[in-house]
Amino acid sequence: MPAIFGGFGCKPEQYESLKNSFDSIWGECESISLPNAFIGGHAFSKDTALHVTLEGLHFAVDGENSLYKNASQFEQKGEPSLFQLQDHRLELGVHCKGNIAIVDKDNKTIYLATEWTGSFPLYYTSVEGGLLFSSHLRPLSKVVGATPDPIGIMQGMKFGFILAGRSGFKEIRRLMPGQALTYQYRNKRLTIYENSRAWRDWDGHIEFEKLVNDTWTTYMDSMQRCLEFSHQHALMASAGWDTRLLLSAFMQLDETANLLCYTHGDLKSREISITKQIVKDLGTKHHLEPIDGNMYNLKELQRGFNRTEVVNPPWLRAGARLAEAGIDCVSAGVIGEVIGGRHGRHWPMLPISEWDKISFVTSHFLRYRRNYMSKYVNDLNFFYDFLRLDNISKPWYVQSEYWNTIPNIKEEMNADMEEFVHRLKTRGVENVDKLIEAYTAECFGVQMLTPQLLSCRAHLNIAIPFADQELYDMTSRIPLSFKIVHSLQQALLHYKESKLLKYPNAAAFFNSKLPIPILEVSRVFRKMFESIAWKISRVTHGRYKPKTLGWSNYEALSNSQALQNIADDLKCDMLDKDAIKNGILFKISQVKTNPSMYPLSALHNQMISIYTTDLMLR
Repeated sequence: MPAIFGGFGCKPEQYESLKNSFDSIWGECESISLPNAFIGGHAFSKDTALHVTLEGLHFAVDGENSLYKNASQFEQKGEPSLFQLQDHRLELGVHCKGNIAIVDKDNKTIYLATEWTGSFPLYYTSVEGGLLFSSHLRPLSKVVGATPDPIGIMQGMKFGFILAGRSGFKEIRRLMPGQALTYQYRNKRLTIYENSRAWRDWDGHIEFEKLVNDTWTTYMDSMQRCLEFSHQHALMASAGWDTRLLLSAFMQLDETANLLCYTHGDLKSREISITKQIVKDLGTKHHLEPIDGNMYNLKELQRGFNRTEVVNPPWLRAGARLAEAGIDCVSAGVIGEVIGGRHGRHWPMLPISEWDKISFVTSHFLRYRRNYMSKYVNDLNFFYDFLRLDNISKPWYVQSEYWNTIPNIKEEMNADMEEFVHRLKTRGVENVDKLIEAYTAECFGVQMLTPQLLSCRAHLNIAIPFADQELYDMTSRIPLSFKIVHSLQQALLHYKESKLLKYPNAAAFFNSKLPIPILEVSRVFRKMFESIAWKISRVTHGRYKPKTLGWSNYEALSNSQALQNIADDLKCDMLDKDAIKNGILFKISQVKTNPSMYPLSALHNQMISIYTTDLMLR
């Protein structure tokens, strides 16, 4: 993954050690030494990460494909504007689609900032009166000899996200979405502040037709800011709403002929059959990649982790395949859950019953396309009661001795939840439903789903169209009743590319032009059909094997040593290796004798989370 790193007011050997870490990953990286400061970076191909403004400010960038071109133009011409400095505060412009580090050597100040979604990690630590930063956590932890943080580690492994700016190390913090940092060396003053305006309440009355028109205009502006059409581009394609909305923009821009669609998963599944038909009808090139044990070569996983600090074998393979095909940049529908209205109290990962989720969605459908506000609009007690953890059990893969040494884990995590609320309140977010939507978007969406695409950065650049600052600002503020479960996405496609609605959705049996409530009811029937089909498969001991409807089927792993090899390679003493190995063997034997709808998906995801943590702590 391209990178930035550096610091102000630290020892030269610390800068040298940090640079050596990145040189060992990528080869010789860009860097420059300044009075009391150091800044470095890496970028793909002919791009460059380091720049200097006309006013003499040195800066480094790390982010989407378009950021590197914009940074070069900003260096030469001062436009498009990437950032603004005023009163020792840094604010990113709409063309700064990633993170930035700026050294003002005259005023002995360093500035760091993250874009509003927080898709690209940026870590920092105070060191003996100075400040070090890095887009990669492990090299920074090695330089400062950081101590592992068991609270952060458990959050990452058990929940898939880490709250309140924690990292896996006690001394190192991560800038949260839309945050910026100013460190003034003269007075040793470090200030963290909020720049994002996302998730505030919508101002005024909403007319749905005007909302669709304005959203489309903002969306197309974001696509043109995001994509470099002079480059070879690829799209991670599925049969879902996010892919269709992205394809609609390529169609409007007349760029489908130069696009490569990439799809991985169960190639016999219904979803991939639908995807193949869509791509074929558009006349776009299509690469299909099965998920198999060959994706889990340990050397490749470790090499990918060193570059990205993410382990996601199918997406890592995608990056490698696309780079081999001469592709410069790949995009995906991550962050699209915000415009799709899939975050909030009905988010699948939240610990509430299916009935509560159905009840919540139904209540919004009853107020379909109205500016509806929950009765809990400003009741923070409801937020805390809804998300506060009452108990946290020991994960099955962790040693009891290690778990018992972690003090006050429940209290620490609940305090982190309160810190999350405080951060959003400082920028004016008061609506409880918006707080829950922001929580699921920033924690589950950005930290669990976006890393899939980040895995591709081991080999090539990426673009995240739905992470555009203006689009994210607008769609995050739209009341949920206007966008609940894809209603706004469907309206946008009706508005510009209705032909993409003639195909059924992977989650439902019917034509995607039907009203969203009907499609949601059909999704319930689909789940019932799947459940019955797989019960028949279990009764017949696999002699009857129903067709998989979704792409995410890791059945091939039951016939390979992939998961066992990962377990054998684990090094951390806190992990219960015997329990992990036995759990893998038990689950694989269970799949072979008792077929299920998603045979190894949960185990696969957990093993990847475990291995990522293990590699980080080595």
